[in-house]
Amino acid sequence: MLRFLISFLLSISFLVAEINLDTLSFSPSKIIYIKNTTPKELLDKTLYIGQKITITYSLLLFDGSELVNVDFDTSPRSGVELLNGDSISWQLQDNGSYQASYTYKILSKKATIPQIRATALTQNQKYKDIAISPKISLDVYNLKNNPKYSGVISQTFKVIHAKTKIFDEENVITILELEADNANLEDFSISNPQIIKQGFQTLSSSSEQNTQHGIYYLIFPKNITSLNFDFFSLVTNQFQTISIPIIISYDNVAAQDNLKPKNIFLLYSTLFLITSILISLALYILIWRHKLILLVTILLFLILLWHIFYHHTITIKAGESIKILPTHNSTTLFIPSQPLEVQIIGSHGDFYKIQTPDDKIGWIKKDHK
Repeated sequence: MLRFLISFLLSISFLVAEINLDTLSFSPSKIIYIKNTTPKELLDKTLYIGQKITITYSLLLFDGSELVNVDFDTSPRSGVELLNGDSISWQLQDNGSYQASYTYKILSKKATIPQIRATALTQNQKYKDIAISPKISLDVYNLKNNPKYSGVISQTFKVIHAKTKIFDEENVITILELEADNANLEDFSISNPQIIKQGFQTLSSSSEQNTQHGIYYLIFPKNITSLNFDFFSLVTNQFQTISIPIIISYDNVAAQDNLKPKNIFLLYSTLFLITSILISLALYILIWRHKLILLVTILLFLILLWHIFYHHTITIKAGESIKILPTHNSTTLFIPSQPLEVQIIGSHGDFYKIQTPDDKIGWIKKDHK
């Protein structure tokens, strides 16, 4: 009886084991391998917070298996941010392997490149296998001990163009056109407590050339004569200083003009009206003393008075955004909390250039009403 009971229990255990193996459907042998193929010298050198690093992986499949999923640890504890998560693709190489590159931005001194977990199925989808790449520890340094550091780490960094205009009675606005290669231009900021407001108007990237281009604005007091900042060069592995002299430009551009801008159209139209009045008056006195000419002269004189003394004003509703520049994605200068009467002093495209009662100059969409 005891022998029969033992035999029965052994049979049950083998049956359970077979069921468990079939339920898990894991291959008894490896069908997928993953390897980090990033150059070792890149991983061993000192990196910096804000720097971007590209990690390349090679993946090999066996027995006609297919790749079904690749995932990774996206938690903040890794201290990195994956930048190209939506565009990663595993490309077949000449040697039969697959390759993909992951671009990360380093966010903290304790940053590590997370594990990559790849899953494959055999052709008959009977077995699956998982390959996991190890975490990669990084040697990271924080550059923010430099008080002049602008936050940018780059291969090259250029200020292509700089222009400064009067913003209001106390401040100016400087527009910078910036370009950087292999950089984190989005982190750019000039550390100066006197700067009232700063930020990007536009920022674009070229993935093929790894180049970033941006339009940056700063508003600061008139007593600042230059803007100075450092960026960290990946070529020299040291800080480089850029100094921009502040030279106020008074020419008429589509950004910010001087506080009391000259309206060229008003000037020429006024001169035209005065000339027309003088001609009409001369015709009336010297040639024809016709009432119609006198009426035209009076009418032109009234138009002249209207041109000189009439100020085109509009009322902006509470909560309406007044922009710094005449673009739809421009930074907001301020938002009035109650209806505000402003003077229209110009226009550009879909925007009116306005002047507020406290002499601030901004832009508002023409269809604001």
